[in-house]
Amino acid sequence: MKFRFQSPAVFLIGPTATGKTDTAIKLAEKYPFEIISVDSAMVFKDMNIGTCKPSSQNLERIPHHLIDILKPDAKFDAGLFINYVESAVKNINKNNKIPLFAGGTMMFHKVLFDGMHDFPRDANLRQEINLTKKNNGYEHLLDELKQLDPETFQLIDVKNPRRVERALEIIKLTKTKLSLLKKEPSNKFFDSQKCLILGMNDSKKELDIAAERRLKNIITEGFLNELEKLINSYKLTSESHSMNSINYKQFFPHVMGAITFEEAFKNAISATRKLVKTQQTWMKKFDISLTKIGSDQNESRFFSDTIETYLKELK
Repeated sequence: MKFRFQSPAVFLIGPTATGKTDTAIKLAEKYPFEIISVDSAMVFKDMNIGTCKPSSQNLERIPHHLIDILKPDAKFDAGLFINYVESAVKNINKNNKIPLFAGGTMMFHKVLFDGMHDFPRDANLRQEINLTKKNNGYEHLLDELKQLDPETFQLIDVKNPRRVERALEIIKLTKTKLSLLKKEPSNKFFDSQKCLILGMNDSKKELDIAAERRLKNIITEGFLNELEKLINSYKLTSESHSMNSINYKQFFPHVMGAITFEEAFKNAISATRKLVKTQQTWMKKFDISLTKIGSDQNESRFFSDTIETYLKELK
């Protein structure tokens, strides 16, 4: 089987609040790595506090890729992710370094191993679909998808408008049911047998505590001011792709005066706990070489033997 990327790679995966960002930086300081962020929110500029983005000092000191590459009024999906990854991997290889993929957007990690279909895109058609939604309502799009491709309608997350709109775009462009197109072979990117996959995890109780502590720190650091400035600077709405990111989505209605701070905080904690549960389920789908549980040991030291063995085998 052919893979688009032939270079070795290290993956650091795990739920929110396990310390992946800091650990990746420590590993990049110690080993010949450059970090590729696998986070669907850190790609957006000026979304720093709410995403727990690395500090500007760390971004200058340690090479990072796929951070601050889009304005918050843009859209980002798996297709764009792969395009940026391709460019990043080429640059990292030129530097004689190894990509270290770190982040909690599990679907993107999975795409890198399982591949994805290279379905066509059309900006004009996307605008047409958005106009239909605006004029006739989201339910009209659901009805249209149900008629065009009942199988996809049954499987798709109807609560995610972006996926429904993308499905309609593909179906209309190809004149073929998406359910049929997905049965064709997909493009593969990385060979998991040639990569090192590391995990970070903890008990649900500890992660819940860490998530709440982190959210309190985010608020203290000025997250609400950041969010208000983002909304005003980029004319964002609740439907803006970036504003569907964790924390931003829950506090958006508070900044707009629709709900109280207490309600927003409660919603953010609830959403984060659901995300953590989902991320832990996703982890079972990866062939992880070594998983660090809890924070009782230095992360880079914990992974050292495994990484050094991997690097020796590459030589």
